Amino acid sequence: MIKRGLTHITIILSAILLVICFLLSGCGGKSTFDGSRTSDETGFRMEYSILDKEESAELKLTKDDQMQVYISHTAGNVDVIVGQKGEEPIYKGTAQENADFILTIPKTGSYQISVTGHRAKGEISFTCIPLKEK
Repeated sequence: MIKRGLTHITIILSAILLVICFLLSGCGGKSTFDGSRTSDETGFRMEYSILDKEESAELKLTKDDQMQVYISHTAGNVDVIVGQKGEEPIYKGTAQENADFILTIPKTGSYQISVTGHRAKGEISFTCIPLKEK
């Protein structure tokens, strides 16, 4: 009877130990972001020591405005999508590491910027250049 009780306790303690190891090892697919993020009417900027999740922002833009896109990484990469909901993106980049380019906004409206990091370390910025400033 005592042996049987010890077996149950051993099984329960082993299960608890496995759950603790699982949680401490980060095997839960937890999204990670360690850095700074700013989004306002002038653009969307992030600097991070780790980006392993999706971050997004919505910007109101006018037809023929331009958006300066800057991507710089020392580790990992990002997927980037810029576009209006329900429409084809005006830009879609996969596994981006480093880039510097300008997008011209095709029509007035709200644009969603989505950045998904894959163990990325670095910075990314989307800076609006209104038509009147060019």
